[in-house]
Amino acid sequence: MYIERWLTAPFETARGTRLPRDRGTPQGGVVSPILMNLFMHYAFDCWMQRNFPQCPFARYADDAVVHCRSQEQAQEAMQAIASRLAECGLTMHSEKSKIVYCKDRSRTQAYPNVTFTFLGFQFRPRRAQTKYGRVSTSFLPGASPVALKRMREQVRGWRLTGKTSKPLVEVAKQCNPTIRGWWNYYGAFYRSAMHGLCRYLDRKLVRWARRKYKTLRRHKRRGEEWLQKMKEAQPRLFEHWQFRGAKVG
Repeated sequence: MYIERWLTAPFETARGTRLPRDRGTPQGGVVSPILMNLFMHYAFDCWMQRNFPQCPFARYADDAVVHCRSQEQAQEAMQAIASRLAECGLTMHSEKSKIVYCKDRSRTQAYPNVTFTFLGFQFRPRRAQTKYGRVSTSFLPGASPVALKRMREQVRGWRLTGKTSKPLVEVAKQCNPTIRGWWNYYGAFYRSAMHGLCRYLDRKLVRWARRKYKTLRRHKRRGEEWLQKMKEAQPRLFEHWQFRGAKVG
């Protein structure tokens, strides 16, 4: 009864006019994610468990990954899911929905799609070391190019070169909470995918130093040497300095 009241509650415009609604959740409402997950639980999760118990899946909000054992099974599941969503008044995203071949050292066939993105991670064939010390190909997640671009844009938004009046310790205090959050999430898998971001952060710090100190202003190499000395003297000052591969480049 309460769910139905939320879903059918009228929408009020800025002018105070109330418009009727017969579907969807309140735009921006705090209850919307709960209602959406309740809907998807019955519309998708329970339906998958009944109809495709042999296909494990992971879902977050309206994004899902279904694991199949063959291309035929994947095609069957994809068509069935599209029909199920249509019955529930939903539409499968034509561009994002695709069948992906999880290529690795034991799955070596050639297929057009061997990568997909889920929750900010890009899953694709990657070079990795096995437990026996050998380098091989595994199908692993790593920070996606879109996520890395978004992180670099946020770093640019910090405008570090405009904070030369502050000491390096204060700059680190401002940056570390965000960097720590990135590493705790994206660094959980295949940390080498984050090394490019580490180098980008270091280049910004070099520019900060060259702007702050006159002796470094016209000397990029001296700036890099200065940063390396800071790393050796205070290796835990910045969060990304504590991880292997975080070098100036």
